[in-house]
Amino acid sequence: MSLIPLALLSLAGFVQNSHGFVQLATTSSPPLTTTKLLPSSPLWAANDAEGANDNESSGLLLQKDAKSQLFASFSALSLADQYDAVLTGLCAKILDGTLEAKSDDEERGSQLSDPMQLLQEMNDKRLVASPRSIMALIDATVKAQDAKTLASVMSLCTRNGAVTSFGYCLQDIQALPATPQTSVRCPDGSTKTRTERLQSTESVPVDDRVSEVGSALATLAIAGSCEMTDFVPGLADVSPEAHIILTAMVTVGVVDNFYDLLKSASNVALSQVGGDDDKKSNLELPEKEALPFGLGSGQATGQVVRGMTRLFSIDPTREAQTEAAALFVAYSLALPVFCFRSNSLEAALLAAESTEGGFLSDTGILRLLMWLLAPVAAEAAQYPTLISSDPREATGFLDRLESYAEKNPTVAEALWWMGNDQERTDLLNWAYAETSVLLRDNRKVVRELTERLEGGAATIGDCIAVMERW
Repeated sequence: MSLIPLALLSLAGFVQNSHGFVQLATTSSPPLTTTKLLPSSPLWAANDAEGANDNESSGLLLQKDAKSQLFASFSALSLADQYDAVLTGLCAKILDGTLEAKSDDEERGSQLSDPMQLLQEMNDKRLVASPRSIMALIDATVKAQDAKTLASVMSLCTRNGAVTSFGYCLQDIQALPATPQTSVRCPDGSTKTRTERLQSTESVPVDDRVSEVGSALATLAIAGSCEMTDFVPGLADVSPEAHIILTAMVTVGVVDNFYDLLKSASNVALSQVGGDDDKKSNLELPEKEALPFGLGSGQATGQVVRGMTRLFSIDPTREAQTEAAALFVAYSLALPVFCFRSNSLEAALLAAESTEGGFLSDTGILRLLMWLLAPVAAEAAQYPTLISSDPREATGFLDRLESYAEKNPTVAEALWWMGNDQERTDLLNWAYAETSVLLRDNRKVVRELTERLEGGAATIGDCIAVMERW
């Protein structure tokens, strides 16, 4: 028996809320006489009788005539459109919160059983689902937050033919060569050994954001304390010294970060003043190389400035770029992790819980590392300092796997780099190089995703529509 009648019964509230997928006429409208395409089912007849005699039935409509209108309206649709309408409606109920998400993984995924069975029926009947219904299904699946369910749904969508770009970049990535002397063909067409390629590419960026934020907070605390001496009773005696310290801090900051601008302005001012050239030369500011403590180059206060940037910088474009990169890499490499923020915990659980070595293989670990490094590669390509992304997620992923290996022999067997820091470093740098190439080759799609995410209202389904060219 087809699932459409059963699903329609469960959609009673959805139809009556008029979401627009099944339009019903008023009770005064005459029933249509279009030939019915829906399969016959005792459920329909039983509900017919109940609808005529019992206003509190769970039937599709409260009146028999209106129910006949539903039959006729649905009959006017093709079979594929009927499935699409019901599938979209079921997913809308999940997204609206009508079907509550459970804490247990099995129960949480079970609310998607009806939509998944409908899509399976469509596959059996060779009916291609519409982009609208696929987007709704994926959004509902993402809400369940279960990687296994998401993998099953994406498998159904791929077999259906509606989704064609999931994992389409898998053939483009190269696994880490077995030895440093192994030759590989590089993306630029040249042939190099593993060591040679890694030497010619950028390494994973590193930053010390903890120290940077700490330095910024300490500087703000000192400056605030100096300023408070004017307002706190009993500190008036130390106020002059405090202001000297505050003035010195501001002066060092300005000279260290804006010395080139100060020197240029000074030279322009001197050029406008007449007089002896010898006297002018004595008034010129020295070259920054002659300044003590490396002032003028930004090194003296660079850590504080970077910390201030981390504390107070709000850049929606940068955030959207890193999120778009993570989502694109996950989708193009067939990872069931559709979220806007990649994290090491989710990657480690996915690898450790995968069966038959799925994500514990060399290529599987590389794909997860690329997902974690995608925000880093996207941000480092355009900005000198990493703010929105964190390269520690990749190293944290390997750390978690190594901790799992102590209790799980299967995981330990897959981690070939354990005990060899150079192999681990090469793996990270290789994954970063592959990620940079992948994002560069698909920069147009990533840019479109970024524009979609900058609006702030895009769902995962909306983003997948960009990658699928719907």
